[in-house]
Amino acid sequence: MSEQSVTTERDAERLQHAMDDRDQAGPGDRGLFAERLEELFRSVPDPSGRRYTGSAIARKSTELGYKLGESYLSQLRSGKARTPSFRTVEGIAAAFGVDVRYFLEDAGRRRNREDIDMMRLQADRTIHEAAHRLAGLPESSITIVNELIKVLRVQQGLPADPAAGAVNGDAGRTLG
Repeated sequence: MSEQSVTTERDAERLQHAMDDRDQAGPGDRGLFAERLEELFRSVPDPSGRRYTGSAIARKSTELGYKLGESYLSQLRSGKARTPSFRTVEGIAAAFGVDVRYFLEDAGRRRNREDIDMMRLQADRTIHEAAHRLAGLPESSITIVNELIKVLRVQQGLPADPAAGAVNGDAGRTLG
């Protein structure tokens, strides 16, 4: 069994435990999944910098290979539907560009913009590939690459340092 499938199975088990815990919540409680989902809608901008709509996330998830209907997504957002499959959770995470662990970890911890941006970075395979290519290079070479990245970011209209954008309220554009 591959390491990837073991991780996915563990994540699916953690999701099921989180769902079981939520099912015991009171009737007025939307549930942790709905709260976290709504938090993504509030804080992760679409490519134009606006808030995603339910139809856009359902469409994007489906385009990425995770069939998701807009009405079911609406039920998940409202808390009416409380037990999505792991595949559905993967699709929603992929559509928002966050790591699936966003929905799985630490039930008591509130996510902030920095946490969500970090999860988006963790989910971006292109960033992982670039980082792996830097492995083994001398520090002087990595410094040169970092300076080049700053120049490219400025040319694209982004802050030279992504952290500076997050401080200035432009966190959504830092990962665009």
